[in-house]
Order: sequence, then C-alpha cells, then structure tokens
Amino acid sequence: MELNIRGRTYKVYRSNRKGKKYKINVGDKEIHFGAKGYRIKPGTKAGDNYCTRSLGIKNSKGIDANDASRAMWRCQGNKSRI
Repeated sequence: MELNIRGRTYKVYRSNRKGKKYKINVGDKEIHFGAKGYRIKPGTKAGDNYCTRSLGIKNSKGIDANDASRAMWRCQGNKSRI
C-alpha cells in the first residue's frame, strides 16, 4: 500500500512498535501511526468524525503521524472520501 502525502508517495509497512499498526519512512526517520485494534473506514460517518477531530491538530514541520493517518482515512477537509 502507498500513501500520497503532500505530493509525495510513501510506502506503508507494518509497525513493530507496541500499540501501532502502520509505519512510513520519511527520510531517515520512521513515523508510526494507527492504533492496533481499530479499523480505518473511509467514506463512513466514523471517517467523517475522525477527519473533523484530526483537522484541528496543529502540524509540526514536515510529515507527522496525523498527516499519515489523515491520508489513510482519505480526509479532504473535515470529510472522509471513498
């Protein structure tokens, strides 16, 4: 699986970190995201709720876990698209 984040494509791997489901490599660092035990359901009411919540999270410089999660949920603004 691949994610397109800010115009770049990143390959998604299984995370080996406790409690996390996925990871991507950005440069020389790994970003772990996605809670184990939860399913990503884009295009649903749960997806819209997630996109609305995560829209308010302030971004640091570069790519962070929120950007990766929003890409997995296919967020566009506060809506999750199929």
